Amino acid sequence: MKYLILFNLLILMLLIGSCDNESFESISQKEIRDIFYELSLDFNLGNVGGMLDKVHNDYLHKGNILWHLNEEILDRMARFNLLEIEVLYIEFQGDRYAVAHTRDHYSSAIENVSYNEPESSGFFSYFYRENGVWLIYGNQLWIKK
Repeated sequence: MKYLILFNLLILMLLIGSCDNESFESISQKEIRDIFYELSLDFNLGNVGGMLDKVHNDYLHKGNILWHLNEEILDRMARFNLLEIEVLYIEFQGDRYAVAHTRDHYSSAIENVSYNEPESSGFFSYFYRENGVWLIYGNQLWIKK
């Protein structure tokens, strides 16, 4: 009986040790990719508020505040019906900052336009992790230059 308990304990330890624990980076990748999926869905539904819910209160992007981002979203919604965001890769800068490289495909009945981000404007490319949640933060590095 004693050997059976030890044997079961050994098997349990092996199972626990062999579990594939996801890394912080892979979990964060999924979370940020989900944000982009939700952004495109909100855009396609005309839900500006839903898009802005994913933005940090201290958003600042190259001198543009949240109001500018709201205006940019409204301008693009007036011009395009659909947005599809293709996440190319995500760079992590420690465990609090990330930059997502995407190809944003906007389309309407009369035109199709693609932007490589963050090179084009980068409004949605810069993230900050606060209280365990990734939020769009803007490129605030320009302040430090």
